[in-house]
Amino acid sequence: MRSRRILAVLLSSFFFLTACSVEEVNELLDVADDVLKAIENEQAQEKSNSEDKDQPVSGSTNLLKTKGITDPIPAMLVRPVDGDTAVFAFDADGDGNDEEFSARFLLIDTPETRHPQLGKQPLGEEAKKRTEELLESGDVTIEFDVGQRLDKYDRILVYVYVNGKSVQETLLEEGMARVAYIYPPNTRYLNDFEIKQETAKKKEIGIWAIENYVTDRGFQSK
Repeated sequence: MRSRRILAVLLSSFFFLTACSVEEVNELLDVADDVLKAIENEQAQEKSNSEDKDQPVSGSTNLLKTKGITDPIPAMLVRPVDGDTAVFAFDADGDGNDEEFSARFLLIDTPETRHPQLGKQPLGEEAKKRTEELLESGDVTIEFDVGQRLDKYDRILVYVYVNGKSVQETLLEEGMARVAYIYPPNTRYLNDFEIKQETAKKKEIGIWAIENYVTDRGFQSK
């Protein structure tokens, strides 16, 4: 133990300076050893407490309180809201009971259908109908990413699949959505999504067929 050796050297120097007996020096070393052990135990406890803060809630089965990528979670569509938002029901607590959650689709943005300021935007209804068609066409599963699981409106942030196929990728590839709201570390499929978006842009379909409609901040309403 480096700190003990340093202390021993200092105390030995003190012995020569003050003419303490060997027994007295040994007693001082024993006391110092106890102090150092207490300090090390305290530091170890502080480190353990710090690490615990980064771990999932102990004993919690609530998917909203844990961290890390999840396996696909079976969900039931309650109702679509617009192209990138829907209400799903699923078992979040592992107790066998489904709860309803408003869900925001990660990493995409579709035109608005009833925004209080923007109103109804071009292709907003089309995007909503396409999302509804997809969600009603098969078995729905959702997946969380490694970062935050709720947005500021308390909507869950998820990737959405129907029969194992990504709804986000389909909307992007068909020109019904743009890649948006990129907040690391929730970026697991960002590269895949950007590839699908580029396909739609090159074909000039959907939102990309309207000149200057898509911007970095959303959709340009006239």
